Amino acid sequence: MQKKLQNSNNQQGFSLVELMVGLVIGLIATLVVMQTFSAFEGRKRSTTGIADAQTNGNIALYMIQRELQFAGYGIPLTSGTLPTINLANAANTFQFQDYTGKTLAEVKAIQDAALPAYNAKISADKALVAGGVNYSALKCDSASPSDSISLDTDNISALPNATSIARDIISPVIITDGANSDSILVHYGDSNSGAISTDISTLIGSNYIGVDNNMGCRNNDVVLVTRNGSTSCFATKVTATGVNGLVNGMTVLSNAGMAQNDKVACLGQVRAVTFDVAGNQLRRTNPTTGEQESVLTEIVSMQAQYGVADVANSELVSSWQDATGIWAPASISVDDRNRIKVVRVAVVARNNLLEKEVVTQLCDGTAVEPVRLCVFGNNLDLSGTLGANWTNYRYRVYEVAVPLRNMLAASPQL
Repeated sequence: MQKKLQNSNNQQGFSLVELMVGLVIGLIATLVVMQTFSAFEGRKRSTTGIADAQTNGNIALYMIQRELQFAGYGIPLTSGTLPTINLANAANTFQFQDYTGKTLAEVKAIQDAALPAYNAKISADKALVAGGVNYSALKCDSASPSDSISLDTDNISALPNATSIARDIISPVIITDGANSDSILVHYGDSNSGAISTDISTLIGSNYIGVDNNMGCRNNDVVLVTRNGSTSCFATKVTATGVNGLVNGMTVLSNAGMAQNDKVACLGQVRAVTFDVAGNQLRRTNPTTGEQESVLTEIVSMQAQYGVADVANSELVSSWQDATGIWAPASISVDDRNRIKVVRVAVVARNNLLEKEVVTQLCDGTAVEPVRLCVFGNNLDLSGTLGANWTNYRYRVYEVAVPLRNMLAASPQL
């Protein structure tokens, strides 16, 4: 019995101090593990958010660029009856310069040296074109009485009718400047023939146009009529084709103001596609309903500028202009509009993870850690739409410059 009691007294467990020490060690280990996990999870969410922003930004830029590449499609530039280019004027050709390995100063020096010859070529081309029978619909003047219309150019009842040929049909791109984000309106036709023009051979009554060849116009196509040596333009719509027993003819809403030998082209339906940003979403015009529909989230800003030449018949962009002042939609003249050769666009995509510290600053910021947010090399303050803590988000900026093909192709005629 005494032996059993002695063995029982020798059985000992952890003391209270030992338990507390072990508990502290366990808590420290757990804290280290949780901190490591939290840091890893935060890094993962930040990386995932940046990847999403990169995807959204690239898709947004692709969509806008694709529409801009259509800008002005179908607008007839020349009649096609230009003088024959012979050996005497075929020498007016230039090759692209190779700027590989050149500094900006060296590139500018090369461009300055080539500028006189380039301008001489433009003058020669302009004189050559002037020697033929030609016109450019881009010369249609908004000051002309014939410019005023009321025409459903897209067959979308939700959208208002076009009221100006120069603004609502001819202008390839219209930028509207905004405080934190701009909007871009793109016009183009959908004609399969690319709006090849032909001569008006006869006019019958108030709504018949006879032409000298079959252009493949369709019912409800927009018809644009221009006149050689004139800034007057006329727009109407086709209501029937192949009438009056003539294959090469069409009935239109009205042929008022038109004359024999005017140039007529069918543009198809003139699409008006608008891109803008609202509620941190990129929106695009629905081609069927005409409504603005959200296509991408976490696009917080879109900025756009015109690339402008010194004169309309030059293809050399000399400056970038915001859509303000003389470049505002309501103020821009036909001559100034025809100086626009390129549109550049910047899309700002956001990682929607709100960081605890400031991670973004303005382009001219001097802090060490935060990333600078630069658009076209300038500041972009998003506090107006995103609030004071906009600097606690991460952003990605994507930029592209898109040449307006019809403006470049029409340069000698302008």
